Amino acid sequence: MAAIGHVGVVGAGLAGLAAALAAAAAGLRVDVFEAVPVPFAPQAHIDVVPNLLRDLAALGVGEACVRRGFPYHGLAVLDGDGRLLHEIATPRLSGAPFPACLGMVYGDLLGLLRDAAVAHGARLHVGCAVTDVAAGEAIVTADGQRHGVDLALVASGSRLPALASLPARPMALDELQQQWCHALLPRPPMLERTLWLLGTGSTKAMVVPVDARRAGIAVLQPLGASSTAAAMRATLAGQGRLLQSLGALWKDGTQALVRPVRSGLLEGPWHEQGVLRIGHSAHVLPPHFGQAAAQAVEDAVVLGDLLRLQLSRDELLQAFMARRGERARQVHAVATQAARWDLRPEAATDLPALAAQLAQLVAGPA
Repeated sequence: MAAIGHVGVVGAGLAGLAAALAAAAAGLRVDVFEAVPVPFAPQAHIDVVPNLLRDLAALGVGEACVRRGFPYHGLAVLDGDGRLLHEIATPRLSGAPFPACLGMVYGDLLGLLRDAAVAHGARLHVGCAVTDVAAGEAIVTADGQRHGVDLALVASGSRLPALASLPARPMALDELQQQWCHALLPRPPMLERTLWLLGTGSTKAMVVPVDARRAGIAVLQPLGASSTAAAMRATLAGQGRLLQSLGALWKDGTQALVRPVRSGLLEGPWHEQGVLRIGHSAHVLPPHFGQAAAQAVEDAVVLGDLLRLQLSRDELLQAFMARRGERARQVHAVATQAARWDLRPEAATDLPALAAQLAQLVAGPA
């Protein structure tokens, strides 16, 4: 079988755009199909943790991310009043020119990946829903057109549309009865790194600086809780001076993005009949330690590496699973354990130890 020359990507989210950039930079023809007519640009933060920044640098957008985001080193775990409980190291994995981590606006990162993919020749088809992926040889769109490809990448999320040419392989999703409510708010004075804030009971918040003026703030809530500004102020009231001050930043009219916490991993190979699932189509991680985004981009970097070897499609798919399958499973287990401790703390709950375990898993590239 000849080497792959044309890649089709279903979905223009983080995994899809990163994969499109990786494939285009490797010299392949790339077409990206996105059902939504307007580019997704969520007004929420993304915590660009060390292994994610390393992979963004490998894709060639690391310097642009540093210019757009807020570099930081290390993160602190505080109580609701701001007293230090733990410090967690953030190793520099991207080399001397780069910081350890970044805070960014999520929409900005998607825009950088989109622009870089297009600059390398990828073609984006927005408002173009995919109705079928025919055995990895053609992507069929709602207008009836068949777009011939050598490899189809499904990056459209865990709740896949029904694809007639593929057998149903639903991912078992664990709904963890939690949600994070995100907003971009004025940056608190003296905020120079990411903070994890632990209130009483199950109340927790994350604060990530994204630029000189703003920070991304996320508050953990029970699944289905109200995300209005009044509800957020009420949630953080009485949780300590620092958490209460964050609640005061939540003004009426603040745009909020609610993300339920889910966990799932596709059983068996992520590929069949020349179709490869990546990102949330293959693995759904809770947001803990920034690994949901990091693992999606790692899929793209590994794919780009293998495409440069000019392997046949079957050889590439086997090599991809050898590099990604077990590693993704181990990282998934760590992030899921952190989320379950949020839901039901145990005597063995030890967030710094879990962070150290993760650091070992992702210390080197996949």
